[in-house]
Amino acid sequence: MDSFSAPLLGPASDDAKRSARRWRAATLATMLLALALAAAVAVLANERAALLQRGEAGREKDGPTYQFSGSSLDEQSCTVAGVDASATGQKLQCCSGLAEVEKPCFQPEGLSVCIFCLPAEQVPAACTPAGKDVFANDAGVHMPCCPGFAEVLGPCRGTDMCNFCQPSSVVPGARAEHPPAKVSIDPATPQDAVDKYKADGLSLILSDEFKDIARTKSVFVFEDIPYGVPGNTGDVNIASIYSSDTISLLPEGGLRLSAYLAPEDETRFLRGWNGTWNKNYGSDVSLWSWHAPKVTSRVNGRFQYGFVETRIKAPKGYGPWPAAWLNGCYGFVVESSGELMLQEDYPFLCGQYWPPELDFFEHFSPEHTWYWRPNSMSLHSPNQYVGLGKKKTEQGGYCPTTLSPPGEAWCFGVSGSGAFTDDPTERFIDYGMRWDPDGVDYYMDGRFMHRFTKDQLVMYLSGQNRPVLIPEMPLFLTFNIALVRKGMDLSHMAEGLTDVSNFDAASGKWKGMHMDVAWVRVYQSDTQGESRGLNPPITYETRRKLLANRVTCNLLPELRCMLKLDGGKEGAAKAAHVACQKLRELGDEYCDTIPHLCSINNAGNPESPYGLSNASIANMANQRLSLYHGACCIEQAAELNKTSLAPMWERATCRETPLTKAPEWLLESEFFQDPPVGKEGSSGGLAGTNPAGWKTYGKGLPPTVAKKK
Repeated sequence: MDSFSAPLLGPASDDAKRSARRWRAATLATMLLALALAAAVAVLANERAALLQRGEAGREKDGPTYQFSGSSLDEQSCTVAGVDASATGQKLQCCSGLAEVEKPCFQPEGLSVCIFCLPAEQVPAACTPAGKDVFANDAGVHMPCCPGFAEVLGPCRGTDMCNFCQPSSVVPGARAEHPPAKVSIDPATPQDAVDKYKADGLSLILSDEFKDIARTKSVFVFEDIPYGVPGNTGDVNIASIYSSDTISLLPEGGLRLSAYLAPEDETRFLRGWNGTWNKNYGSDVSLWSWHAPKVTSRVNGRFQYGFVETRIKAPKGYGPWPAAWLNGCYGFVVESSGELMLQEDYPFLCGQYWPPELDFFEHFSPEHTWYWRPNSMSLHSPNQYVGLGKKKTEQGGYCPTTLSPPGEAWCFGVSGSGAFTDDPTERFIDYGMRWDPDGVDYYMDGRFMHRFTKDQLVMYLSGQNRPVLIPEMPLFLTFNIALVRKGMDLSHMAEGLTDVSNFDAASGKWKGMHMDVAWVRVYQSDTQGESRGLNPPITYETRRKLLANRVTCNLLPELRCMLKLDGGKEGAAKAAHVACQKLRELGDEYCDTIPHLCSINNAGNPESPYGLSNASIANMANQRLSLYHGACCIEQAAELNKTSLAPMWERATCRETPLTKAPEWLLESEFFQDPPVGKEGSSGGLAGTNPAGWKTYGKGLPPTVAKKK
């Protein structure tokens, strides 16, 4: 500025000089600040280098995996505990006292590996980090993966395979805890039987060798059930009551179930005996009273899923219908109050909400039919396997035969066959059934027979093909002999209970029909969880399903609103008319659909051996009144006949029974609804469901082959 000529600057020259001096001072200050900052950076760099040297020394001293921070770092420029060191987008050192640890983390591209800062005490012992072979260490020994990583087999060193540590998304935690399972194991059960399936992960939860009557009665109920009540529903073919005096234990061990003429009627029957012949031979079975046995574990032995094994000798004679099966009991109308009750409240056997049912032994007059009629091993489910009552459906019968031979289908279930190699009334045979959430397997003498699964489709009442329903609720064991009016099956074929061969030729007395059960054992998976053991809890969802289980045109015989005397003096026709008229007054046209609904079910098929009587119509109409409208049009005497245990009289009189009305959620359930009136559906059937192959025709597989399966 001094070089400028004063005259040129004029009067403003002093201001210009002052501005120039201020500019030079600012420039100098800036230069000095820059030099100071550079010096500070150099100091920090030297300290960082020294720190890194100390860190490396610490790494070599403390181990090869983790790096601890020094103590002189600024706390605001480090990563705190439990945080990814690169969470800010740029990796920061761990704060004082923390260590870098590799852990799995989720990145936008998926599961990855991140560096987290953890307290020194949380640093794991020597382990294999991510991406390394578990044997890639100085000692050459297996070193487990660090926490959060799992061993994964992968190629290495050419064609070799190594176990590498890769990120795992599994979150470690405590295993689910369940209360100890309730079991009931007979002390007399041999140890080899207790441990029989231990290697397969199955443990014994229930057994009875039938050597101690007190032990047996602690598990099983010896049933007393009058004819025509729940559990003995008055099927047109069944001629007996269930009576506990028919059940005993054998001296050598074993449960004996016996069936016979009622003592008072045997005396009356023998009045026709002349020493060589009885004029009552071949007479109408319904003229006589019969006692039959039924034993259930309904109170103390319900279970859900498992492997059941039992050893049985079948009864001789014409007319016995022996069976060993699982049944359910989920709701009924109480005699005393008329109230609809649920399973957890029931005091005695009920059979209204049936099916489900799983049969592992079932036959008709096995002494006379075993060589041509195989053991029926069945799965009964609601609203399945139906036809419309034509003489011959496309599947070959009143109900579609949905299984390829040797299977057969009923209107409410599928059955597979197990051929007998000899007379099952002459020796004991082992029957087995494995029931799991996905299917049911059947065995005879250790030979695998067949399996039903959810993968198989069957026809429902709606005409739709839908999966088989595998029972998914607790069921109970049942051993029984029902007595049928004719001996071969439910179609009234051949000789019946009063046939001469059922009586002793020398004395004319009843020979007796005995079904002997040597033992029964139930095994269950050790990993089943809360449903394991006896009498497990029933979930809300399961209860809704099981209460809705029923078969169309299959009565739910509630004790107060069902004909027991065919309508009395007024007759069944009057009872049917009164009940249907009451329904119409309530705006319910249900009676117009009964013939259609019952033609779907063989049990009420007008063209079937059962037929469709006025009594059936009256019972169906009153059932509708009771469950849907809380009413009943049958009145019965409180006094019972001492012989038949039926009421002394009955007549068609309507009354209100509000407690019998079922809840709306049940009535609206898709499982409970009656099928619409429409065209018959069709089903292609369950071809090929027998893994043993159809050439075996129910003979099953040898145990060694079945085990490989």
